[in-house]
Amino acid sequence: MSFGARARLPVIELLIGAAVALAQVPAFATETHQFDIPVQAAPSAIRVFASQARVQILVAGENVKDKHLHAVSGEFSTEQGLRLLLADSGLTPQFVGERSIALVSTTTPAAPQVASDQATSSAPDPKVERSDELAEVVVTALKRNTRIQDTPIAISAVTGDSLERAGNTDFTQLTRTAPSLRIVDSGPGQRRVLIRGIQASGEPTVGVYYDESPVSGSVGTTSDAASSTPDFRLFDVERAEVLRGPQGTLFGAGSMGGTIRVIFQKPKMNEFEAAASTDGQIVEHGKAGGSMDAMVNLPVIEDKVAVRLVGFYQKYAGYVDNNRLGLTNINDGHSTGGRALVRITPIDRLTVDLAAYYQDVATGSPRWVLETGQPWVTNARAESGNFDTDRIFAVTAHYDLDFAAITGVSSYFDRNKITDGDVSNTFLGRDTAAGCKTYLTKSRNCTSDELSSYLVNTRELFASSLYQPQYVHDFTNELRMSSAGVERFNWTVGVYSENRISSVRSTLLLADPDTGALLPFVAQDIKYDRTIDDHLSQIAGFLELSYKILPSLTFTTGARYYKYDKSVGGRVDVGQIHYASVVTPETVAESGQHGVIGKFNLSWQAQAGLLVYAQAAQGFRPGGVNQVIGLPAALAAYSSDSLWDYELGIKSTIARGVYLNLTGYRIDWDNIQVSGRTSGTGSVFGLISNAGAARIWGSEAELTATVTKGLTLSANVGYTDARLSADQVSTVVVAAGKKDDRLAYVPQYTVGASLEYLHPLAGPFDAFIHADTSFVGGSYSSISPTDIYRRYLPAYQVGNLRFGVQKNDETWGAYLYVNNIADSVAIVSASTSSNTLGQTLVYSLPPRTFGLNLSYKF
Repeated sequence: MSFGARARLPVIELLIGAAVALAQVPAFATETHQFDIPVQAAPSAIRVFASQARVQILVAGENVKDKHLHAVSGEFSTEQGLRLLLADSGLTPQFVGERSIALVSTTTPAAPQVASDQATSSAPDPKVERSDELAEVVVTALKRNTRIQDTPIAISAVTGDSLERAGNTDFTQLTRTAPSLRIVDSGPGQRRVLIRGIQASGEPTVGVYYDESPVSGSVGTTSDAASSTPDFRLFDVERAEVLRGPQGTLFGAGSMGGTIRVIFQKPKMNEFEAAASTDGQIVEHGKAGGSMDAMVNLPVIEDKVAVRLVGFYQKYAGYVDNNRLGLTNINDGHSTGGRALVRITPIDRLTVDLAAYYQDVATGSPRWVLETGQPWVTNARAESGNFDTDRIFAVTAHYDLDFAAITGVSSYFDRNKITDGDVSNTFLGRDTAAGCKTYLTKSRNCTSDELSSYLVNTRELFASSLYQPQYVHDFTNELRMSSAGVERFNWTVGVYSENRISSVRSTLLLADPDTGALLPFVAQDIKYDRTIDDHLSQIAGFLELSYKILPSLTFTTGARYYKYDKSVGGRVDVGQIHYASVVTPETVAESGQHGVIGKFNLSWQAQAGLLVYAQAAQGFRPGGVNQVIGLPAALAAYSSDSLWDYELGIKSTIARGVYLNLTGYRIDWDNIQVSGRTSGTGSVFGLISNAGAARIWGSEAELTATVTKGLTLSANVGYTDARLSADQVSTVVVAAGKKDDRLAYVPQYTVGASLEYLHPLAGPFDAFIHADTSFVGGSYSSISPTDIYRRYLPAYQVGNLRFGVQKNDETWGAYLYVNNIADSVAIVSASTSSNTLGQTLVYSLPPRTFGLNLSYKF
């Protein structure tokens, strides 16, 4: 392969051999040039470098196959730029003639021994490479490969190696690494994700992607899909990206607060690889749990087909007790799953990835009651739990045209889920003559026969649960084309479609009053039965253009046209007088909307290691229509809400291995989707409405530094002041907020810090220690201070420690760990209402946990 001229392979090998004798640095290697080379495939990266340095580069094609090279941005000599480009690639430059360079593989047996020895002596120590891990993380936040420190948006990224070293296998643990990211955790599959304080009921405000596949929560009976974000186990991960701020132009609806992307490792051609990890743990105040993870990478056809298989099993350690029923560890459970990835490269320019992901979760609810006076204790009368099966099937095709790349993605997300939650307290105290008049006859006193029947029917509800089978079928497609990112003018253009069908059957199911166990799901034990079907269809077209006004100054603009239609149908098959609900035939309501959102970004590469950018970006999420029996037509539809984010950011390299990124922002959020209640309109169901506006001021800081060899420090701080900028004027919003009231579940401060140290021991062993801590400020469960059901979530701090011994090539390791060292009662969610008789239902982080982890790679 020749860049600047073509050459046959034997000629290349002769030149490489000559490099041994001629390896001196000629004058042209010291010439300085302005380089602008993003991360990309090795062949195209070398071609661009040769053009910008005005040199000829010769390299054997087999030595650059399947490689990606680092970004080079700034003014460097040819030699300096080339070494930056080739760092960690296994290639060493040799100057072989007038303006000619040969790239020698340091791993190919046929390479000259002198070159191999030279490369080995100057190769970076694996223990030191971690110092530059942040700078060299390659992200695809702009729908093409860019180096994170060269990407002019607020983005946090953590490599799979970093996640593994910290022992992070859970989606919620990403909050430790990214400022302004918060997850309201109600257990596996029951999580609400928010970034920069953009938190509200309805469709998600943060997009969540696994590889190229978006996932969606279940809309439920309150159209609140954001409250049940699916989460897959994080094992064998390449990296995780947290994009902060609206990503609407490239990622569309649901990314108005930001986007989280988890990118798993892909199959590797011509390489057998395997890994296994096992974990055992004991939770204080609870029981034992553990997990097993395994991966194998199998070449199938040389250079053409490879398969990567991952499987796991996790046993959740319960720690919540029920003091009414005398039960312990009621939130134990398990999850199983895995994924199968197939990579096919029929020709050099085409890569096709086939993927199947599967996860099955069955666990009791970790919800407990604050008024019991004891943490992790509930007095529920019926069981609560979550049973969730998620599947993703995806096809991704990538075709390289040299000047651009075409990517097509088709993804199908299938979710079958059952949630059940104790609602017994709703009916306590209603077994009276006054209750009979209120709920049965509505206006007159009950007869003795009516009262007798009413009392029996009401008292059997004293042990009952909302049992809700539901499903989501979400089919998405995207086709985009992106320039190679090497010219003065760059662009991305694409189209997107989604067809999401979901359904929930909400039933009131009786439970055994002595054990709390649910009775069989049969007609005689179902005391209320309502079904809601939701269909969302949307299409979009997007365009992003980037132009270098000057070599160091780039202007980017983008736009997205969207159009969605939503229909919601519902019926009641079994009525319930306590819900003011009667048997009702199927009714369907529809709504739709279309529009355009935009983005503007100006970035300035002030010098090598200093990037400054300013951005204004818009985000939105779809509106919809409520399906509530007896709801007036004027309240049925609710519109999309949208926001503008204005931010200024700095990405800096203070010294080798020391990176400091700063961001300040203001967000104006209009027509907010909020939860309402239909009391007084013929039923008592929840709904979504639009009310009020908010303004959010915030700042973020991220620091990564190598203190000494083997010692790395990371820290992040987020400040968020999220308040209403206008009164919420609505007839259905309970305790509407006023201007300057704080938004719910948004702490003003979040802080995360970690320290990692690797110390050589005798022989081929290293001692390893990782410690991290996170602080989350106080927040409120609802907006209005006049809301009698508003609860304060106190600030908390949690620390974790992990230490052990590993082989210095990291092929195996043995580690002990302690999570939540101080056994803090860290409440992440709290709610109450008249239906709970004023009791506060809370979710919190697990208590102190001790564990042992063993890992092996081969």
